[in-house]
Order: sequence, then C-alpha cells, then structure tokens
Amino acid sequence: MRKVLVTGGRGQLGSRLAEHAGGDVAMVYAVDRSECDITNPQSIAQTLDAFEPHVVINAAAYTAVDQAESDSDQAHAINATGPELLARACAERGIDFLHISTDYVFDGTAQQPYTPLDPTAPQGVYAASKLSGEEGVQRAFKASAHVARFWIIRVAWLYDVRGSNFLQTMLRLGRSGKALKVVDDQVGAPTAARPFAECLMELVTMNNPPESGIWHYSTLGPTTWYGFADAIFKAQALNVDLSPCTTEEFPTPAKRPAFSYLDGAPLAKALGRSQVPWDLELKKELNRKE
Repeated sequence: MRKVLVTGGRGQLGSRLAEHAGGDVAMVYAVDRSECDITNPQSIAQTLDAFEPHVVINAAAYTAVDQAESDSDQAHAINATGPELLARACAERGIDFLHISTDYVFDGTAQQPYTPLDPTAPQGVYAASKLSGEEGVQRAFKASAHVARFWIIRVAWLYDVRGSNFLQTMLRLGRSGKALKVVDDQVGAPTAARPFAECLMELVTMNNPPESGIWHYSTLGPTTWYGFADAIFKAQALNVDLSPCTTEEFPTPAKRPAFSYLDGAPLAKALGRSQVPWDLELKKELNRKE
C-alpha cells in the first residue's frame, strides 16, 4: 500500500487526485496551502514528517497566466521556488516525486507534436516560472544521494466538469443566448482532469513505473479552442451563434502558444494505456457530470 501525498489538494487536479483516497493500492492524503506551504521549507518538512509518504504529487501551482505578468514574484515563488524546495525535501528523505508542468514551456511554433526532448522557449512570466520549476526539480534529485524517482509530467488544456475552466465558461456563455467568438488559431488537445488524475495515480503506484525524467500526457487530437467550444455545444445540444476569430482579435497580457499539442504516446505506451480521442473523452466526462 503506497502512501501518496498530494499538494494543491483543493485545485482542479488536486481534488481529482484526492478522490482516490481509500483505494486498493494507495492511501491518498491531499493538503492545501494552509496545511502545506510549498514556499516554506519548515512547512514542507513538518508535512512530510507527519504523513511519511512514499510519493508526493505536486499539484500546487500559480495558474493565473495573465495575472502572472504583473505578479511575477508570487508566480515564481509558487511555480519555481516551491517545487524545488519540495523536491529537495523529498529527495533528502528518499521520497518519490511527481511534478505537474505545462505546454507553456514551449514557444508554440512547432509543426508537429512536442516531445520532452524539444527545446523550451517560454514566452511569459507564467511560462518562465513553470520551466524554472522543472529545472529546480531536476537539480534537487540529481544532487541527492538517496535512491528516489521523479517524474515531471507536462499537460495542456486541462478542464473539468466542475470548477472554473474553459468548459464551464463555454457552458455558461452558451446558455446566455449571446453570439460568441472563440479563438481558432491556437492548436492543442483538451484534457479532462479526472482521467489525467487516474493516469497519475496509476503511475505512482506501479511496481515498475516509467523512468525518471520529463514525460508528456495528451489525449488524441489536435483541435482549436473554437473546435473545442463547438464540440461542447454539440454534445450538450446547445444552439449557439458561434464563430471563429484570431488571437489578435482578443489580445491578452500573456502570450499563448499557437501550437500546444504534446506527444503523449510514449507515456501511454509506458503505462500500457491507449490514448483517447479528445472529443470522445469530452462526451464521456459530460455524461458523468460530477
């Protein structure tokens, strides 16, 4: 029975990971920032010593991409400093560590799915902070004398049937009766939080998990935000006046990658899984509704 500690336990992904508490192969403990502040070494030490986990999944993150442009210190504290402090504490105790990262570490100019070996080129504060977090995790484990494993899992376009995310925003706007324009020149693969959490839990409880390092998780795609919105409305039988637009028509403080499609095939193969088409996953999640 593996003891799994999840940081960021009340977030979109963390709350899905927390649902695995009481499973057959793992005991899951989810903590939020009030219980474990990953930017505070003392808080980290107290939490790890109290729970004595076999593995930590770091789902804590500063995810306000646009706000990060004017809140750089906080973004770097949570996305860069925090993961390295947490990883270092885990490495020192021989605790396995899984860290969640993002497609934003790339500049979005690729013409084919991004692999972990592709060069990174973050384009904003959020992106730079997440890349710094990855580098800090790797430093922590490479400097450790203990035998412990680490995985950095990059994921893109995460959504859920609850909380605040693109899916929920589209459902709210789609039911308003107003005409909508959605960006059609950003490419990626929508990823539901629930099955992603299931995949992560499977990884950290395997007898022979994938080797330490950076991996990509992705559904089969790709599509655009416009294509994603259109699929949402059709799945819910919503008659919406929807039209495509360009990124330039809706400028934001932070630059979004134009191409965010990650190559998730190697991770799926390592776990003995099949990648699911993003639109089929969407329909399945909408049917479950909770």
